[in-house]
Amino acid sequence: MFATAALVSAAPTSLHACPDAEYEKHLKALSALTSAVKAEKPEQSALTAFFQALPPDFSCFNRLFGYTDSPAPLYSEPQLHDLFPKIAAAVPKQDYARKLVGLSVNARWEADQTGALQDAARGVLDTDTRLFVSLLSTLTADAERSVWSFLFGAPHPSNEPLSRDVRKQVCDVSARSCKQSMQVYTRAVSNEHNH
Repeated sequence: MFATAALVSAAPTSLHACPDAEYEKHLKALSALTSAVKAEKPEQSALTAFFQALPPDFSCFNRLFGYTDSPAPLYSEPQLHDLFPKIAAAVPKQDYARKLVGLSVNARWEADQTGALQDAARGVLDTDTRLFVSLLSTLTADAERSVWSFLFGAPHPSNEPLSRDVRKQVCDVSARSCKQSMQVYTRAVSNEHNH
């Protein structure tokens, strides 16, 4: 369907609108796979195809799954909270992590489907910290900061600090990630307490 290399390439580092042609391509592919991945026990091939059909960036992801002025076409189905763990078990760990990092660049937290993306990305950070941080190191500093902002962008970031072990691994792998994660988290908690 799509070339894997293009789907797991480095994330975009600037905001851009999702072009109509790209949106239509992803919508058609994802819609065609929705019933197959909603099955109680979806086949690995359907999960892999759905993963490959996901867009590479947040602007298209949000246009497909988000809620701006009204619900996007895939806002309600399939439920990504249920689907991301199944996809994680079906695709190579490196590809899954790279896709989630790419989707997290310039992302904004919302409940529902975007919250599922945040939970999935945070799950990779918490379980495969070194891999996640090594992928962050391929981004520009601004793009990486946007990922940390997304990860700590829920309404109550103080409820989900990095564990001591994750913090240590982040700092062991990358001084930039260590500094940015602490700065972004401190700012998010400060904003939480000032509202």
